[in-house]
Amino acid sequence: MDKFSFSSILDGKSQSLPEQIASHIMRKIFKGELTQGTRLIESDIAEELNVSNIPVRESFYLLQNTGVVERLPRRGVRVKSFSQQEMDDYTEALVRLSELAIDYSEPKWDEEKRDRLRKYLVEAERSLSQNDILEYVVNVHRLCGHIFQVAENIAFMRIYSDITFITNAYSQLKWSDVEKTRSRYAYLEQMVQAILRSDFAQAKEAFEILIRQSLNL
Repeated sequence: MDKFSFSSILDGKSQSLPEQIASHIMRKIFKGELTQGTRLIESDIAEELNVSNIPVRESFYLLQNTGVVERLPRRGVRVKSFSQQEMDDYTEALVRLSELAIDYSEPKWDEEKRDRLRKYLVEAERSLSQNDILEYVVNVHRLCGHIFQVAENIAFMRIYSDITFITNAYSQLKWSDVEKTRSRYAYLEQMVQAILRSDFAQAKEAFEILIRQSLNL
């Protein structure tokens, strides 16, 4: 279960049962069906999914580890609430982290890694053209995560995974506006094209704009 990540919420049968339940809850949070502060009742979710309480309880632990839900004394498990200041802080951290990732990745791009980057962009464009916003966001997450993987810094990758679990979940109002999401896609494409031609300064600029526009709630 240590491989559970935002990118895995569409994986389905490749996940353990607690991971599938955690993914189900994450999808509901992303779609706005579970809002900040909503209490998650173990027995209700177990009944909804026709499972026992045990894997639901384990899914809560998974989501607690991501920072998306919290267990409060006498209030139970709830979708965590974040202030605007906290989201601003996460945005700044993600911008600085993306700059470091691009710097570290700069000498490490070979044709195979560039091909994978192109593939992620094609998948993102396809899901956006089909108005499948959740799949689009997962594909964007995978594309940006690929840059961190090329950077080959374990700490950067871990921090990126932790931050984006929260930012992806709580930027759903931004993502749900399909037309604005389409306009932000231009910066994703600019970032990819800049990396492909080794213009890493331009890639950092496009990455920053993409992050700020996506998280400016």
